[in-house]
Amino acid sequence: MKIFYHLGKRDTDYRSLMHLQKDFILEGTKIPISRVIIAEQTHSKQVHICREIDGGAGFMNKPQIPVVDGLITKIPYQYLLIRTADCYPVILMDNRINVIAALHCGREGTRKNIVGEAIRIMNSQMYCQLTDIIAIVGAGICHNHYEVSQELYNEFGKSIVSQGLEPVLTKNRHIDLRKTLNAQLLKAGIPEINIEHINDCTFENSCYHSYRREKTNNRQINIVGIIHG
Repeated sequence: MKIFYHLGKRDTDYRSLMHLQKDFILEGTKIPISRVIIAEQTHSKQVHICREIDGGAGFMNKPQIPVVDGLITKIPYQYLLIRTADCYPVILMDNRINVIAALHCGREGTRKNIVGEAIRIMNSQMYCQLTDIIAIVGAGICHNHYEVSQELYNEFGKSIVSQGLEPVLTKNRHIDLRKTLNAQLLKAGIPEINIEHINDCTFENSCYHSYRREKTNNRQINIVGIIHG
């Protein structure tokens, strides 16, 4: 078995996927919707360990996995789907024992440290060694374009300090989610050499959907699965 992942742009969009409601192909890999699992995404730190019966969640009137922003599985031919349009998709994978996770990391999920929670579960319940986990942080809004209110700015900073980290804040109430996620991954025990970044800003790059730039209700899809190698 091997791990397949795809970090999407505008050309792989969520709205079209929901409209078609049929199997699709990404990078030459056919993905049956009956094996895809979609999280509800409520800006939480909740992470769900997927079961066989979860396949197809989010398609054909089957509800999404409720009140979670992260999905974990070790089941072959399950595909975990996260949708983003300024928030960051984070993929975690252990190629040694074939365990994967897909995380939706916006301001709130990052403030609550969803990446730390997912890594804790992978380590304690899925028996992944921290040194075997690879993290891929996809495209998201950069700090230059992510200004928030003073209240949210202060709240974010306090939460990051409570995690034993220095808050990555910039002048004029801008938040750097990418650097914060990187710091949380390192704090959770992921070796720096195992962390990869797709350093695209969704606001600046029109290849991506961006809620802040265009107020869109569409999203790019980000997906990871365990397939036959």
